[in-house]
Amino acid sequence: MNTSRFKKFGTIFLVNVAVLAFLVLGFGREYLRNVEIERSIAELNAQNDALQGKQLESLSVIEQLSSEYYLEGEARRKHGLAKEREELAIIDDDGTTNDELRTTTETTRSSNVMRWWQYFFDRDAFDDVAAL
Repeated sequence: MNTSRFKKFGTIFLVNVAVLAFLVLGFGREYLRNVEIERSIAELNAQNDALQGKQLESLSVIEQLSSEYYLEGEARRKHGLAKEREELAIIDDDGTTNDELRTTTETTRSSNVMRWWQYFFDRDAFDDVAAL
């Protein structure tokens, strides 16, 4: 009877060892998969933080470019615009005076009809305007 009990005990022991090995392998695989998922989550969080930093930087640049101060400065630089009762002064290296500047702005404000009149009938005035 001892041998049959020992055989039954040995068989049950081997089955239990096989089940235990199966469970350990299953839990081990799930643990490794969980570690890999946590690592990818950490990488994605780092990428998210970097992208949020870039987004804040971009929003800051957009805010600066759309501010009234920046737009006003660009209008003054590129188009020579000025506010009411403001006089535009351009300082050049060629020594242009304010009087020359005023005549330049006055001639650029003259109408097309006046320019054509000067072109056909007052050639000296047209040449003076064209030289500026």
